Amino acid sequence: FNFPPVNEDRAWAAVAVMREIAGKHGVSVATVALGYVLAKPFVMSVIIGASRMEQLEQNLAATELKLDSDDLARLDEVSALPSEYPGWMLERQAAGRPPAPFAAKK
Repeated sequence: FNFPPVNEDRAWAAVAVMREIAGKHGVSVATVALGYVLAKPFVMSVIIGASRMEQLEQNLAATELKLDSDDLARLDEVSALPSEYPGWMLERQAAGRPPAPFAAKK
């Protein structure tokens, strides 16, 4: 029983991508996860949790991890949230339509 509900297929897909990126950089999945969040310009801080020194070291390593544009794009794609109603419906209805014209100049 997951509460709140978790889309496990989506979560495991994200973990798989993080594992690949972790292997590429020689770091842990936790380091990649925190490094990804820290790479977002709108994130001011993260809350970490560690019960062992090794976990603390992995968490702190995220501050030095430099993800490249391919890493970031892959993580963006795999972690993107699906559109919710009515957003998906509005996008569908607007597909193919030209943008609304700008207000006429006076």
